[in-house]
Amino acid sequence: MTWTIANLVIEIIAGIVGGLGIAAALKEHSFGAFGHAVAGGIGGAFSGYSLQTIVMTVVDSTGAVNQQADVVTLGLLQALAGLAAGAILTMAVGFLKLGIDRRTHAAKRQ
Repeated sequence: MTWTIANLVIEIIAGIVGGLGIAAALKEHSFGAFGHAVAGGIGGAFSGYSLQTIVMTVVDSTGAVNQQADVVTLGLLQALAGLAAGAILTMAVGFLKLGIDRRTHAAKRQ
């Protein structure tokens, strides 16, 4: 199966869902629904663009590379990769924003 724009769109949408999902779980690291969607979409796009060959390669139980996996399996793997990448990037941005906010508030107190 070759790489297509549809594969990238699957991972961007999954990244947005992952970003919004992790934001719901980590409310103290919130930076707005739009920010979560953008960060998740960027994470999904990154995974869709750069990790495409890794996700598209399926190894079976014997260790042999199986390039002819069915479309449903590959779509599921792409969605999971986009979901994870979107959640990770959103969480990283949330932690960064929280650290910057704490440093700013500490500097204002002094």
